[in-house]
Amino acid sequence: MITLVTLAAAVTGAVLVVGSTVGGWTLGLGTHDRVAIANTALVMYTCLLTAVAAFVALLAYLAATGRPALDIEITFNFSFPNEPVFLSAPDEEGNWGRKILGFKQAIARVTLQNKSVYAAKNVGVRVELKGLGGLGDQEGWQPVDFVTTVGVTTIQWDGGTDSIVHGQWSRALPALDFSDVLELGRDDTALVVTLVADGVAPLSRRLPVRILDQDEYDAYTEQRNERLTQE
Repeated sequence: MITLVTLAAAVTGAVLVVGSTVGGWTLGLGTHDRVAIANTALVMYTCLLTAVAAFVALLAYLAATGRPALDIEITFNFSFPNEPVFLSAPDEEGNWGRKILGFKQAIARVTLQNKSVYAAKNVGVRVELKGLGGLGDQEGWQPVDFVTTVGVTTIQWDGGTDSIVHGQWSRALPALDFSDVLELGRDDTALVVTLVADGVAPLSRRLPVRILDQDEYDAYTEQRNERLTQE
């Protein structure tokens, strides 16, 4: 767009200069003094180029100072985006809380989205477990908080200063694996996801987590199938 505007201004200015010097245009000045007309055409050309330069500078400023609009989508297999639901493993160890059964359902795709036209720089994502414990090592994620007897409670991914998420674009982050994560209480279990980037305030989203027994999970599967057919 900037290139087209600059080219149009240059062509328009050139036409004004040529028309006033060769084509006999008076530019509405009411005089046939060729020198005065040519000087006026040059002034108009200069003003036009100055206006284009100011416009280009304004666009550059907006691009440099505009704020990104970040969001995230965490999709576990057999769950809807940002609505994690898991089947509990059979309790063979006498655990006082339910444990997520470790199969494909426990693997999540993580997609960072930038819904603004402005690029997000130095992006970071933090995932905090609420009412959950026993999270294993996550490739590509760094542990941030650790509680004795519970284990890692918060993990973080950092894109670094050399990595950006372009405007109206998305980026796939390292996958998550919640196999064998333990439910510490049946109330208010959730993932609290916080997004940060240069120039914007941290944004947090709370994603409720459900761990279901076999009968509950079977009922959920039927509800999920019905919902899929309606969408």
